[in-house]
Amino acid sequence: MTVTQLIVYLLVAAVVSIIAERLVGSGPWGLIGNIIVGLIGIWLMLNVLHIILPGDPVVAGVPIITSIVGAMIVDIALSLLVRGKGPRRNWRRRAL
Repeated sequence: MTVTQLIVYLLVAAVVSIIAERLVGSGPWGLIGNIIVGLIGIWLMLNVLHIILPGDPVVAGVPIITSIVGAMIVDIALSLLVRGKGPRRNWRRRAL
């Protein structure tokens, strides 16, 4: 893997994770966290589950829709582990 391929892979992972974060409604993990979530989502779908949707647009060897689904799965799993209650809720505290 060349440096340019790595940079494109990281950019695709960041964009995919930001889209997944907006769809799921959890986060924010920050830029580095989004890149890590995107990379794990891409790895999960392509290397562990071996799922590639037919007709999926590909950028630099990364299927986009499949990667968004993988990032959504990882985002939901991390939200459940970190917060213990799933996607972010907008709770307001009452003033005492």
